[in-house]
Amino acid sequence: MTPQPEAKYAQVILPLGVEGYFTYAVPEAFRNRIVTGMRVEVEFGKRKHYAAVIASMSDSTDWENPKPILALLDEIPTLAPAQLDFWNWICEYYLCSPGEVMLAALPPAFRLGSETHLCLHAPPEANSRDIADDEYLILEALEMRDEISIREVQNILQKQSVLPVVYRMIEKRWIHSYEKLEGREAVVKVGWIRLHPELQSDEEKLNAAINRIQKSERQSRLLITYLQNCPTFNWIKRIELQRLAGTGTEVTRTLLEKGLFEETVLDKFDYPGTNEPIQEVRLSETQQDVLRQLEVAFTENKPVLLHGVTGSGKTMIYIRLMQEMLSQGKQVVYLVPEIALTTQLVHRLKSYLGDQLLEYHSDLNPRAKMAVWSAARRGAYAFIGARSTIFLPFSNPGLIIVDEEHDPSYKQNDPAPRYQGRDCALVLGRMFRAKVLLGSATPSLESYNNAKTGKYHYLELNTRYGESELPDIKTVSLQEATLTGEKIGNFSKQMIEALREQLDSGKQAIIFRNRRGYSPLLQCSNCQWEACCNQCDIRLTVHKVQNRLKCHICGVQKSVPERCPNCGQYTLRQLGFGTEQIEEELLALFPGRKVQRLDLDVARSRKMQQKIIESFQDRETDILVGTQMVTKGLDFDHVGMVGVLQADQILYYPDFRSQERAFQLFTQVAGRAGRRKDKGLVLIQGYAIGHPVLQCVLRHDPESFYQAELAERKTFIYPPFARLIRIRLMHPKPALAEMAAEELAKALNRLEDVRVLGPSEPHLNRIKGSYIRELLLKIDKSSHQLVRIKSALTIACQQLRNAKAYRSVRVHIDVDP
Repeated sequence: MTPQPEAKYAQVILPLGVEGYFTYAVPEAFRNRIVTGMRVEVEFGKRKHYAAVIASMSDSTDWENPKPILALLDEIPTLAPAQLDFWNWICEYYLCSPGEVMLAALPPAFRLGSETHLCLHAPPEANSRDIADDEYLILEALEMRDEISIREVQNILQKQSVLPVVYRMIEKRWIHSYEKLEGREAVVKVGWIRLHPELQSDEEKLNAAINRIQKSERQSRLLITYLQNCPTFNWIKRIELQRLAGTGTEVTRTLLEKGLFEETVLDKFDYPGTNEPIQEVRLSETQQDVLRQLEVAFTENKPVLLHGVTGSGKTMIYIRLMQEMLSQGKQVVYLVPEIALTTQLVHRLKSYLGDQLLEYHSDLNPRAKMAVWSAARRGAYAFIGARSTIFLPFSNPGLIIVDEEHDPSYKQNDPAPRYQGRDCALVLGRMFRAKVLLGSATPSLESYNNAKTGKYHYLELNTRYGESELPDIKTVSLQEATLTGEKIGNFSKQMIEALREQLDSGKQAIIFRNRRGYSPLLQCSNCQWEACCNQCDIRLTVHKVQNRLKCHICGVQKSVPERCPNCGQYTLRQLGFGTEQIEEELLALFPGRKVQRLDLDVARSRKMQQKIIESFQDRETDILVGTQMVTKGLDFDHVGMVGVLQADQILYYPDFRSQERAFQLFTQVAGRAGRRKDKGLVLIQGYAIGHPVLQCVLRHDPESFYQAELAERKTFIYPPFARLIRIRLMHPKPALAEMAAEELAKALNRLEDVRVLGPSEPHLNRIKGSYIRELLLKIDKSSHQLVRIKSALTIACQQLRNAKAYRSVRVHIDVDP
């Protein structure tokens, strides 16, 4: 990229949620080096310094006396023109500010500001000659204190511009930017064993080794168990092999000493052999046929929707496509809805792609994020991660895969930008002319409709891979079970017996309940008082283990009272049930069995999610109880049964997408059962077991569901037949929020081709102390006035913010909510 020596002014993006771009003067010393996409140090407000990104350059400006740029922070631009174009599209489409996009897109280490904190990482020796005076002063301050802010660095050095020296020290790994310090746990080690390489290639030596240990029944059993379970001599966890063989540590140690096995000990979530990728992917005839169709479809430069049933082997097709793309020197982007999914998936992909696979997600430390960012600029890698992966500075993406494309986790809700990762991936693919593949067992209605109307190519994979079959799905009437006394706690006797049968046969089970906590309601039976959040319009959930009442919206917590705070009576009762109560009941019903939960209460961090998933995968856990986390594409070998509790709650949620979400959740969680040879069983408990959505799930009949749902959406003008924009107005005073909403509705009602619904109170009409009023704009899908309508909406919102009476009202715009 060539510099623009004549440009005297730069329009920069600041890492703040403020509207628009800001103009700064380019000092003469920088004019022959500065280009768009570079980061620069600027002062904003009174003595606050930030790392800003140059969006554009100009020879003149309308600003009076703009402040000068203080320092250049890059030699090579952090952002290429393609990334700036992508940011600009997000701003225009999702009606957000460039600063909000910058906050979402750039790793924290790239956008240091006055409030950023620094701490020591691997400082040099005190007598090192490589330490400059400024660096020495910063290191000395950090020796005396655990952390210091950028503002304090300015005071220490008595300089305004300090970011260049800070970045140099970060690059040298002496310090790192401070985000969140957590107590470091000791890393758990795991032993992996396999047949010794000398015996793998020499059958005579192997037979001789078997003969040597014939007298020891336990040693023979351990070796035979290994050969039966690992016919290709692959690595297996030491503890897993011992469990399968029914032997202890001493037997394994003996065979290691005798040279029959070799062992490697790794960190808990590392896997052996990942640097030796398998070159060949074995596909079934059905998969090969789909692969051929995909290659033909890609020649027409249209996205492809691959609709494959659960367990059909879509991932193996993805791997073959990724290998081909990497062999051509191009990059691959692989999006997954949740970082919890990446652990299991990364292990699988690494065995085929080796070191060409890189992870990117919010749990990476700052230095790891910078390393992946750097790799995206230059190398032929496959990048796997959640929705934020689309912001990496790709240089040559050839293939973009959006796995589980229907998942609502691809949509960012708060804070802005409120973008849809799947839709952004489609735009990114169009910008780079990359192939885009959307995959799901339950496609979103929008994608399905796009495929059926010819906007996307549509391919199906209707059979499971190998010998596995789709599970038997049955419903259990809770009404009938209650009347006949066939209900124990929250379980029907039919589900309890089915669980017992599966566990006795050595299988595992998953229980799905889409509500965490112990009980969602604490109520007084005497005066009808209910425990509610004083900041949000929601009841507090009882968490029995911690003996706390919690708000799942704002996080406020209280102790569980012994008696009613209103009438003083000991008449409090807990109504409803969540995953914590289900776990308690299962432990009572199946003593001696290991039961674990997978929900946000026990698995907030990726590390904890990995630990629980790994434990279940290793069969250390018999029953896994979870919220929708358990529905998201996880692949377990030994799950014989899935149970769904209280299906009615999902079916009757007040949202136009509730039927679609219910169908997707039930189908996806059912898909966790019977993914190998034995056919799985799925039991769905509920009162409305005759519901049309459940009937489609029972029959494995997505086509009927999609046709019925599309007809209903068309009648009531909802996506995919209309575009929606939701505007939320929030204020601590409900009357002011109502008045502002009515004022905005008046202005928007003047627009053509728009239906304005509201103002109305949403389902949750108060969050974190602010009352909410909503407007919903419906825009016909065939309308060509979308840009004009969005522009008018932006102006109307700005005028509202400028009005003195409504300056304190917060306005959130959500495009495609």
